This record gives sequence, structure tokens and C-alpha cells, in this order.
Amino acid sequence: MKKYLIILLLTPLPLFSQIFNQKSDLIKIKYESDLDNLINKNHKINQQKDGILGWRVQLTFKSTKEEIKKIRVNFIKLYPEIPTYLTYDSPYYRICVGNFRSKHEAIKLNNFIRKNYIEAYPVQKIIPISLLRN
Repeated sequence: MKKYLIILLLTPLPLFSQIFNQKSDLIKIKYESDLDNLINKNHKINQQKDGILGWRVQLTFKSTKEEIKKIRVNFIKLYPEIPTYLTYDSPYYRICVGNFRSKHEAIKLNNFIRKNYIEAYPVQKIIPISLLRN
């Protein structure tokens, strides 16, 4: 008996909520007037840096170019779908892989390749926006 009474009391609530929702046809978004200026400023800063601050996984660093090229070729054989980047920061050559927006995504890749590349770890890099997946 109590169940039926509760059901009868709660039944009108969904009906009223549907009536109220039908009255609002448009959704209006309100925000601060200077928000557009901040968005444009952020866009200009990202263009000046040639990208945004993202994450890659650094496999290793070596002092000679021949050593690092061998590692890069081996990585491409194992994981051809993952992009690789060779850079030189005196006195070392570094090889980084992947393009990620967040550290969490880079850690996933790091864990995936860890069995073959024990020295690998996530690093922050400026990444062109065109290289980041949506």
C-alpha cells in the first residue's frame, strides 16, 4: 500500500518538469565581456610559440648521432605508427616519441613501451597544434 502511495505522489513530478522544459526553446550563454579578449590573447601566444605545451616520451639520450639513429630505427621497426623526433641539446642527442596534450596520455605510452625502453620517461615539449590529435 505504501508503494502505491509513493508512486502516486511522485508521478506528477516528471510531468511538471516536461512542461517547464518545453517553455525554454533557446539556450542563452552568459559570460564576461573580456573573455573573448583572453581567448584571442591565448591564441596569439600559442602562435608565437609555434604550438602549445604538451608531452612526449623521451626514450634516451646519447652523445653521438650514430648511437641515437640506431635506437630510432629500432623503435620505428617496433612501433611504426608512433612518430619519432630527434633533437640535439648540447652535448646530447635526444629521441622523443609521441604527441600528447596531457601527461597522463604520455604515461600510458611510456608504460606501453617500457618493456623495450627501460630508460623512457615523459617530458614537456612545445608541440605544434597540427600534430595533436583531437
